[in-house]
Amino acid sequence: MNGRGFITISMHELERVKVIEAVVEHGLAIVLAAERLQLCEREVSRLVKRYEAAGSTRLLSARRGQPTT
Repeated sequence: MNGRGFITISMHELERVKVIEAVVEHGLAIVLAAERLQLCEREVSRLVKRYEAAGSTRLLSARRGQPTT
């Protein structure tokens, strides 16, 4: 997060957010979302639950901004 409260995300992360939003709002099938994101259906289901619980920021990496180990 930068100094003004904005979050910078990559194009890959933006695509992930859009697809998960389509699953939640428009009824896009989890199978199709999994194919589009190249993930298994179970992982897409987990992402949908995280999105419903806390919004799009929960789809970003929890390690964002932390130093590498």
